[in-house]
Amino acid sequence: MDSVGGARIAVDQFGVAPIVSIEDELRDVRRERDALRRENRVLKIAVAELERVSERDTLTPLYNRRYFLTAIHHRLARFERHAECAAVVFVDVNQLKYINDSFGHAAGDFALMEVAARLAASIRSTDVAARIGGDEFGLILDQSTEGGARAQIERLGEVLSAGPALYDGQEIELSACFGVAMLQVGMAEADILAAADRDMYRCKQRQDGPRLHR
Repeated sequence: MDSVGGARIAVDQFGVAPIVSIEDELRDVRRERDALRRENRVLKIAVAELERVSERDTLTPLYNRRYFLTAIHHRLARFERHAECAAVVFVDVNQLKYINDSFGHAAGDFALMEVAARLAASIRSTDVAARIGGDEFGLILDQSTEGGARAQIERLGEVLSAGPALYDGQEIELSACFGVAMLQVGMAEADILAAADRDMYRCKQRQDGPRLHR
């Protein structure tokens, strides 16, 4: 046996793998690492999409009720720590049943999407707009006093009724009743939303339903 062969045998006897084998294993490890990184990126995208879907309304591009209540909770925490005021607005679309009965449910969905679009376009990027029920929407107006919030809902009412929604050649007039509640220490998010709902109901009692026309 020559010295080279003897050295190779000695190495093998001590359990040391040949260099070629180690390089192959390193390549396999790198491939597995790269595959895991790709899977991790895919999982992150999937999780982000699930989070987005869980926060969004199924019909409109707005947030849903779950997200809206969480947002009120966060504003309450900021209000209690830093006295950062905010107004919660309850919006109830008028005559949705009439729209559904007269033009069909697809027209009713279209009207809701139009209301959502007009509301979202009329508030600041720091505010929150959500659909919280069938024909009910919610707004959070950050850094707003009650007087400021009531002036804002007057403008929003004008935005909704400024022009009809056009659906399949039909003109559908839009309007809504609004209610306002301010953040208060010791109140839960559901309590504040309920207070805004009660204020909206007083608005609805004072307001006749709009006439819809073709």
